[in-house]
Amino acid sequence: MKKKLSTWGQQCKIQMLILGKTLEDLSTATQLSRCYISAIINGRMIAPEETIQKISNELDVDMNLYKQIL
Repeated sequence: MKKKLSTWGQQCKIQMLILGKTLEDLSTATQLSRCYISAIINGRMIAPEETIQKISNELDVDMNLYKQIL
């Protein structure tokens, strides 16, 4: 069964498309691995607030959307 993507995860993916950013771009900007970022955005892993803040800042996504899923 496929897990539904969170609002934060959806917004991250939308912003990646709008900004033309890849996981590699995010990885370079945040100094996090592509696999780790992918797992967080797709809801397979819960990350520390500092990590979510890095991704949110880079994509200009409201971090409070992530807090709603916890």
